[in-house]
Amino acid sequence: MAKLKYFHKIEIIKIDEIRLNKYNPNVMEPELMTQLCEKIKKEGILQPILLRHIKPEGKIKYEVIDGEHRYLTAEKIGYEEVPAIVLDKKLPEAIISSINMNKLRGEFDTLKLAEVIHMLHKTYSIEELEEKIGYTSEQFKGLENLLKYDFDSFSDEGVELGKGIPEEYEFKIMLNAKQNNIIEKAIEITKKENIAESLVIICLEYLTKHGKKKS
Repeated sequence: MAKLKYFHKIEIIKIDEIRLNKYNPNVMEPELMTQLCEKIKKEGILQPILLRHIKPEGKIKYEVIDGEHRYLTAEKIGYEEVPAIVLDKKLPEAIISSINMNKLRGEFDTLKLAEVIHMLHKTYSIEELEEKIGYTSEQFKGLENLLKYDFDSFSDEGVELGKGIPEEYEFKIMLNAKQNNIIEKAIEITKKENIAESLVIICLEYLTKHGKKKS
C-alpha cells in the first residue's frame, strides 16, 4: 500500500482575508454556479479551498489557487469563514497548480488560458511546461498562435483573410451525439468531406454576416 507523501492541515480562514487570483482560466456557466450555491447551502463546503500566502494588503493575507467558485458562492451566501489549505507557493508554482486542478473539471476560457501559458513561458521552458501541465509542444504552439490572431480583422463588408491567422491549428474535441449530428449537417451543407474545411466554411460564412463591428 502506497504511503501518503503529504498531509495538509485544513484551517478555517476568514473570507475578508482572501482575494481571488487574476490568472484563473476556469469559467463556470451561471446555471452551474446556481447549482453549486444550492449544494453548498444544503451540504456546506465539502472540499477546502486551496490558498497561498501573499504579502499582506490591509486585511488580505491569502490568494486563491483553487476553489474560486466555492469562495464566490460562500461569499454570496454570507459565510464569514471557509475551510482552506494554505500553501507556501510562489506565483508561477500557484499558476501551475491552478491549471492542473482545473484540467479535471469545469471549462477553460481558451484565450485566457493562452495568455496564462504565454506568461508561464517567461518562467518555464516548453519542455518544463510539458512535464508540469501535460500539454504537448504542438498544443502549446496552437495556444501561442491564438494570441497572434487578429480578431478585429473581420468587418461588416466581409472577412479579411491573412491577418495574423495561424497557418495550422491542431485541436482535439469530444463530441456528444447532438454535436456530432451538427457536424454531419455542416458537411452535408458544404459538400466537404474534410471536417476542418467544412467547419472553416461555416465559420467564415457566419463571421462575414455577424463579424464584430469596428468602432
